[in-house]
Amino acid sequence: MIVRNFEYLLALSKEKHFARAAAACSVSQPTLSAGIKQLEEDMDVLIVRRGQRFEGFTPEGERVLAWAQQMLDDCMRLKQELHTLRDNGMQGPFRIGMLPATVSLASLLSVQFAEKAPGLQISIATLDAAGLLQALRQGEMDVALSYIDDDTAEGFTTHTLYRERIFLFSKSKQDSATRIPWAEIAAQPLCLLRNAIPAGAAAQLKQATKLIETDSAEVLAAHVATGRWSTVLPQSLAGILHASGPLYARPIAKPAEQANVGFVVLKSDPLPAAVHALMELAHTSQMVTSIRRMLKSHEPFLIKTA
Repeated sequence: MIVRNFEYLLALSKEKHFARAAAACSVSQPTLSAGIKQLEEDMDVLIVRRGQRFEGFTPEGERVLAWAQQMLDDCMRLKQELHTLRDNGMQGPFRIGMLPATVSLASLLSVQFAEKAPGLQISIATLDAAGLLQALRQGEMDVALSYIDDDTAEGFTTHTLYRERIFLFSKSKQDSATRIPWAEIAAQPLCLLRNAIPAGAAAQLKQATKLIETDSAEVLAAHVATGRWSTVLPQSLAGILHASGPLYARPIAKPAEQANVGFVVLKSDPLPAAVHALMELAHTSQMVTSIRRMLKSHEPFLIKTA
């Protein structure tokens, strides 16, 4: 049985006419008749007396009619409760996925969002880009923060937060006014934080002759601190290198020297209330100011020119 068939039955009770009842439900008369017939088959009783036209309800039909009204009323109350929960009472688990490249945003967003939505149990996990999409598809995450390519994967919607630049960081004094080409970067020893640079930049470094990858920011900083290894990072992650001692940042030549960062969600209209609330928070003036401050974390590594 489906709720729609109960609606057909109630419309027939009101209109006392199959054609008018069908019109009231915005369906064809055969569709309405088939729906009521399905109810009769499901309950194994005759509900409507039929002749040349509608002749009323059987005694069993009257009982079904009463239950149909009660069930529709219950459904309407349930819908209202769900809308209230969605709009005003966000509760339950809320799972945010992030690339390691976007972890600088974690505390910026989660601290304020937890205060804004105290009914949510927020969790944050890091995965690679493919893992984030898979987790979203399987309903294991509600929203992801990731690099956003021009071609959005089918079934997903992206919402850009900011655009950032990619830099080479090393002990060697870098000329911040001159962009270094990828080929020159790939020719030197590199220690890279896994999944911390966009796919385009990673593709440029596939030919690197000496490369160490790590999941640990501490391991990365320690290698760069030796002066024998350099690294490539987005400007927002430059803060993880402060323990490495004096370092210098150099901008990188095109292509793939910049990347867009933002939210990735499953296509939905409207968006789930918690996701919508998180996006609204991310675009408040206070959060925009915090993001701009985060994007300046590379500036201490730039050579100051007179």
